[in-house]
Amino acid sequence: MDITKREFLRRLGIGGAAMAGGAAFADKFVRTNAALPPGSCGDPDNVAFGRKIFPLEHTMADGPSCSLKDGKVFQPAREIPVFHTTDVVVVGGGPAGFAAAIAAARTGSKVALVERYGSLGGLFTNGMVLIMLCTSTREDGKFRLVTKGICEEFARRARALGSHVCTGPVPETRHWQPTVDPEGAKYLMDKMVAKEKVDMFFHCWGVDTIQDGGKVLGIIFESKQGRQAILAKQVVDCTGDADVLFQAGGDYRQITHGIGHVVRLANMDRITAKTPPKGKKGKWPTRSNEANKSAWWGNTDIGPKGNGLDVRDLTAAEIGFRRRWWEHVAEMRQEPGWEQVFIANTCSQIGPRATRLVDAECVVGRKTLRGGYRPDDSIGWFGDDGRHKAFPVPYRQLVPKKVDNLLCAGRCLGTGDTIDTFRLICPCFVTGQAAGTAAALAAQAGVAPRALPYSTLRRALEKGGAYIG
Repeated sequence: MDITKREFLRRLGIGGAAMAGGAAFADKFVRTNAALPPGSCGDPDNVAFGRKIFPLEHTMADGPSCSLKDGKVFQPAREIPVFHTTDVVVVGGGPAGFAAAIAAARTGSKVALVERYGSLGGLFTNGMVLIMLCTSTREDGKFRLVTKGICEEFARRARALGSHVCTGPVPETRHWQPTVDPEGAKYLMDKMVAKEKVDMFFHCWGVDTIQDGGKVLGIIFESKQGRQAILAKQVVDCTGDADVLFQAGGDYRQITHGIGHVVRLANMDRITAKTPPKGKKGKWPTRSNEANKSAWWGNTDIGPKGNGLDVRDLTAAEIGFRRRWWEHVAEMRQEPGWEQVFIANTCSQIGPRATRLVDAECVVGRKTLRGGYRPDDSIGWFGDDGRHKAFPVPYRQLVPKKVDNLLCAGRCLGTGDTIDTFRLICPCFVTGQAAGTAAALAAQAGVAPRALPYSTLRRALEKGGAYIG
């Protein structure tokens, strides 16, 4: 007996919402005389799906497993296959890693970008930290954009996708702080990386380095294909947690911070209440705060203090956040005017604000900045962050002390009292662009990044649109 897809789903207890896929599932089974293609081992009565199913030869070989002896686990020596060879490999595809890969590729270098999730943007997109803060400096009552280069290029291209994707840009008499739709940002980042012919590898988690003493020669990553190696002349650590630096034996300081976790609410344009109930101000949003007028993103606090490298702390934060917001929104929906609000999604990437901070050649702290700090090796500026004035960042901040052929960028820089500027989206773009440019130039010159002449780097950054000051 033929039945419709809708009736089939109804009998399974699946509501009409499941049909929202439209063209993905036809409403009605359609008989077909089509046969499976040669070699397929799929279902001949469901050719639409069966024609995609073919047997494959094994593509991986498992090596010797770990052993347990006297309560200790030992890993045997084994060969790691070389997956890829490149000039520069960037580990981590957040704003810093994205900018680093783009910048390195634009020098003419061969570049690979390794990302553990299935999309670019890191905490900007997967973590849904959608606002681009810290962009400008205020002078004579007017704001002037300082996070230029790839950061500005990305924001303006996002805005060109439509006002539903990105708010702004606005005249520079105001502080430019656009919010960007996460899916639009992912799409644009994919497009920009592809244009520069970066070799992009998703679903790959960097787990070790290849070294000759203190010199890094590449990285080891883990994926569904097992452990494999990427050989590179230079490596850029944009993991956010300085994972590559740690694996290379570099020095760092570790701190706790609030562990963030962002939610996105839908139907904000259908709220009829004008004000939150008594006692709920600041906790019950009444309007959109992003380009999509139907959506609201954010959190009501900065999250629990915790060790962002501890899976127990991270797990507890994930579970607690989701429970709190589900119950929070259930309460909202009981209040007149909020009946149609629902959780569109919670972030797929949890947000430790800081973990390891790199022990670099120059570490910028707030005390130094208060004295009007002006380095002689500036690679860019961070804008006003609401509490502090704009300031320049030295190249030496990206260069770890003990390890060669490795540069660091993103939220692993700075000190405890500057991390809340360094970790923001636009500053990550700035340090990423500088690190990628420097890594590529060092690879081309055959020198360690610490030996790269600053004048060479500065010329390249200025050519790339960076504001050096």
